[in-house]
Amino acid sequence: MKHFLTPAAIVLGLAGLNSCTQLTQTARLAEGPVVLGVDTIRAHVNVDTTTSLIGMASTTRILGFIRLGDNEFADYPGLNLGLAGGHSREKRAAVYQALDGTNADVLVNPKYIVREQRAFFFRKTTVQVAGFGGKFEFE
Repeated sequence: MKHFLTPAAIVLGLAGLNSCTQLTQTARLAEGPVVLGVDTIRAHVNVDTTTSLIGMASTTRILGFIRLGDNEFADYPGLNLGLAGGHSREKRAAVYQALDGTNADVLVNPKYIVREQRAFFFRKTTVQVAGFGGKFEFE
């Protein structure tokens, strides 16, 4: 029995040290010297301050891993939408709801209200956003 416990402990110890890893490669970098001639994009944002755009999104998580809620999101690479502090998925969905059906390209000066309801098996997060619609005008 003692001879069985030692190898079993070693196998369990090695299995415990083993972990799952995932590598996601989103872009390939060019190999070798590459010279990119990229001009700056010149644009102005015309902000319509006469009306506020309002959007709301909610997500319900059941048992921590089943997610029910909005599945359309606004995505502005390189622009800060005030997503610090968590709930970025719900905030992006609320911005999408605010901009959907309007002529605006971006939500300017967004203000978020985040409400979270927690229970033993689920968590519901609701985000409301309000801001002004902005339209890009390129030179």
